[in-house]
Amino acid sequence: MKVGFPPVTCRSADDTAALAEVFAGEVRGGLYIILSGELGAGKTAFTQSLAGALGVRGVRSPTFVTETIHKVPNRDFDLVHADLYRYDCVPPDSDTGLQFAEYLSGPRAALLVVEWGERWTPPGEGWKINISSPGDGSDFRSFAMSAFGDDASRRMSKVYETMLDLRASGRFGGFC
Repeated sequence: MKVGFPPVTCRSADDTAALAEVFAGEVRGGLYIILSGELGAGKTAFTQSLAGALGVRGVRSPTFVTETIHKVPNRDFDLVHADLYRYDCVPPDSDTGLQFAEYLSGPRAALLVVEWGERWTPPGEGWKINISSPGDGSDFRSFAMSAFGDDASRRMSKVYETMLDLRASGRFGGFC
């Protein structure tokens, strides 16, 4: 089951960090986040903000190593940050050596964030976020979000409601 949400537009890097912080409150192990968008849209910047909100520092784009694993302090999951830019397509049962299915299962399932993730067919519960930029050098970013699965949809609904509350209170300069 796919559930779509109206886009959220961030006007600044601070808005993007605020959005990522709200997401950080709803993530869990066993959840995937697919990030798509053109080069320079802000996929890595969003991931860095999300990681920072989880207490993880030093996150860099894994384009050339494909994936990196980060310990998340005070949580029962790791953050796996992957980048599929170098792949045309990653079938669910591919022999690329990527262990995405293993990361999403087991007693210590990870939070899997995949840049250029539209090239992969994910299993189970997760979110897809398409990030777009006007390409004019501004910090404006639009985040089109959808959720797959009941728990992921419930968590994404909480993210969206929180963003609306932050906007109403003046603590978020973007708009929903």
